[in-house]
Amino acid sequence: MRVLAIAVTFNPDPALLLDVLQAVAPQVHAVLVVDNGSSNADSIHQIASKLGAAFIANHQNAGIAAAQNQGIALAQRDQFSHVLLLDQDTILSPGVIDNLSHQLQSLEREHGAIAAIGPAYFEIHSKRHTQAYRSAGLQLARVPLEAKMQAIPSDFIIASGSLIPIAAFEAVGKFNERLFIDLVDVDWCLRARAIGLPVFVLPTAAVDHQLGSGTVNVGRRQVAVHAPVRDYYWVRNALWLARQHYTPLAWRLYLIRRSLTFLAIYTIFADHRGLRLKLMGLGVVHSISGRLGPLNQE
Repeated sequence: MRVLAIAVTFNPDPALLLDVLQAVAPQVHAVLVVDNGSSNADSIHQIASKLGAAFIANHQNAGIAAAQNQGIALAQRDQFSHVLLLDQDTILSPGVIDNLSHQLQSLEREHGAIAAIGPAYFEIHSKRHTQAYRSAGLQLARVPLEAKMQAIPSDFIIASGSLIPIAAFEAVGKFNERLFIDLVDVDWCLRARAIGLPVFVLPTAAVDHQLGSGTVNVGRRQVAVHAPVRDYYWVRNALWLARQHYTPLAWRLYLIRRSLTFLAIYTIFADHRGLRLKLMGLGVVHSISGRLGPLNQE
């Protein structure tokens, strides 16, 4: 197994990025940093060079899907067998990739081809552990992972920290660049599910993950908050994904319900409420018209 770690960056904290790359480098065969037009691209390049990582610089923000696809293309060209996807703020503990690799090989012996396996994560802002998702009919069940030791099937896993065989991209296709950002991983995993390639989450491979830039309190719950433009992408992509033939009915209902929840929560409890309302409304319009890709203001 030859693994290429692909870290996508966009205006990262250099010190945190250094920690991310230093954590993953000893666990893989090579590291690639794909930068999406960061204002501090020179610093990112210096950090990558210091650690012996390859570097691709996009002159503008091409979106996370396009950046990941650039890395996958390089992995295919250089005959890596697997890729390990990383956000710029996900620090892997020692041994995580070894754990994922061994479990993936075991699952392949048992089930045949596997689309991906990823770690469980603890979301720093909301203080919540990840769960597995399983849809059946109208129901989308959340499966707690605490105290579980074996890999658990899940309809999707987050991209960051996921280990994916190159062969899976040849079967499923690459990430949908028209989505730009948000729900790119959900879309890919649901496409894999539709052709019978399962996805697994591994509870024993746990990492910390930072979702959004903070939280707002809604009753007893804490809800992650992103920059306002991310509300546009989430709502637009969710409503688009809800109309795709490979999206199970339970996921369609969830995505629509979740979009309405975001519309209510972020326009009442979050900052920049008027801007968020405008952007989410625009997301609805663009989803219906099929206008994907980057928002013009990006």
